[in-house]
Amino acid sequence: MNKFSISAVAAVALSGVLAIPAAQAAEVTLKGISGWPKSFPMVAKDYLPFIEEANKRGKGHFKIKWTGGSELGKPAAQAKGFKSGVYDLMYTAATYLQGSIPEVDALSAQQIKPWDARKSGGMAVLNKAISKRLKGIILSHTASSVQFQLYLGKKPTIGPDGVISLKGFKMRSVPIYDAFLQGLGATTMTVQVPEIYEALQRGVVDGFAFPNLWTRKFKWNKFVTHTVHPSFYQIEACTFVSNKALAKLSPEGKRILLQVGEDWERESAKIWGPLVEKEREIYKKGGAKEIVMSGAAAKKYITLANGMPIERLKKLNSPEAKELSRLFHGQ
Repeated sequence: MNKFSISAVAAVALSGVLAIPAAQAAEVTLKGISGWPKSFPMVAKDYLPFIEEANKRGKGHFKIKWTGGSELGKPAAQAKGFKSGVYDLMYTAATYLQGSIPEVDALSAQQIKPWDARKSGGMAVLNKAISKRLKGIILSHTASSVQFQLYLGKKPTIGPDGVISLKGFKMRSVPIYDAFLQGLGATTMTVQVPEIYEALQRGVVDGFAFPNLWTRKFKWNKFVTHTVHPSFYQIEACTFVSNKALAKLSPEGKRILLQVGEDWERESAKIWGPLVEKEREIYKKGGAKEIVMSGAAAKKYITLANGMPIERLKKLNSPEAKELSRLFHGQ
């Protein structure tokens, strides 16, 4: 064999070797986790359909594989695994990560829709902070149609300003809205979700704040005599994607994944919006009376609800916090 033919053979062989990694890298497998179990509505009706849609549009570029839910650890442990690169995508409530990413308070005390937050530049600023602290970004903010609401087991009084008073109420609470309920006059206490039914049954608590879906799933509605409107906050269930995962993708694969995340925010709102309206009607038909504040009373009520997250963000010493306060809270 002459030199030319040897070189030609070597070149062909080398091109074949180099082609193998390229072919293997064409479709990247990404590991996804969730802060809730597979059966939880947010996962079953939102996150898993999102993965299905992303995999359909990203075929040949990436494939997301859901690897587990809350059984893989509490939010802090999942976030640690995400940050270190064990997981590529993480679906959880942004507020669960407030201890390590305090800037997520920007999502708490407002009702700005995710697509509007993108348009204003608010999401980009928030993602700068998340990238620094968690080595990732919010790929998609979902379920924004779902908000928080007060559910009461007895009738409250109405103050002279038109705002409800929870004086004499023992309310199940969590830290993010402790100050709000206390501001309405309630005594607050921590009760884990699996224990709320018994707490209501035994009169340990007289009511609770909770997203305006899923309460009937736990049969808590049996103890609810009054619902309070307007709702406050909005769910900030978010799919996070790590910077490392994005770097694994081809430019086109990255473009597709980011676009699916943005598109899914509107799709997710369509999933939950009609269900929230239906849930309100079911409660009314079930005999729960609505207490509806409007005008100045409603504004004062919402302002009280938003108080703590707004103040925390304003006091936060980070380059992004000031801009987030302006873009999300108008401060």
